[in-house]
Amino acid sequence: MVYIFSEGGYTIIQFPMVYIEDGDVAEEEVELVVDASGKVVKGPYATVQDAYSKALENLSKALQHTETFLDQLEYKLEMEEKVNPGDVYTASYMAHFLHYATLQLYFAGRELRRRGHIPHKLYGYSRRLLRRAHVVRRYARDIRLLHATVVQLSLDASMKKLTWLGTLAMPALIITGFYGMNLEWLPLADNPPAVFLILSLVTAVFAYVINKV
Repeated sequence: MVYIFSEGGYTIIQFPMVYIEDGDVAEEEVELVVDASGKVVKGPYATVQDAYSKALENLSKALQHTETFLDQLEYKLEMEEKVNPGDVYTASYMAHFLHYATLQLYFAGRELRRRGHIPHKLYGYSRRLLRRAHVVRRYARDIRLLHATVVQLSLDASMKKLTWLGTLAMPALIITGFYGMNLEWLPLADNPPAVFLILSLVTAVFAYVINKV
C-alpha cells in the first residue's frame, strides 16, 4: 500500500518494493521519514529519489521476467507441448499482482512529484511502466484463453475418438449378441471361425463407411 502524509513536521512515505524471488513475485514495504527540507531522516535509502528509482527498477525487472514466462507458455501452447495448468495460473497471478503494484507506484510517483521529491522524468518512467503492466496483464489473459482453448480442443478430440470407437463396436455388439444366444438355427452357428471372419469383415466395412461420412 502507498501512504504519503505529513505528521509533526515530517512526511511519512511508504510504497511497495516488488522483486522476483524463486521464480515468483514478492513484495516488501519501504518506509521513509522525510523532514521539511526533503532530507531522509529515517529509512533504508539516502534520498526519496533513490528509493523510488530502485522500486521502479525492480518493477521493470519483474515485468520482464513475467513477459518471458508468458512467452515460454505461449510457445509451448502453440507447439502443442504439455503445459502445467499451475504455470498458467502462476503467470496470471504475477501479471495481476504486478499491475496492482505498478498502479500503486504510479500514484505514489504522482504525489511525490507534486511534493517535489522526485523529478518529472522519474514520474514519466512510472507512467510508461504502467502502460507496460497493462500490456502484460492482457497478455496473461490471452494466454489463459489460449490454454483453455487447447484443453477444450483436446477434450473434443478425445470425445470424438471415443464416439468413433463406440460407433465402430455397434456391428460387433449386434452380431455377438445374436450368436451369444446359442441358437442353432443361426447361419454358421456351429462354425466360430467363420463367425469371427464375418465379424471382422463387417467391422472393417463399417469403419470404412464411418471414415467416409
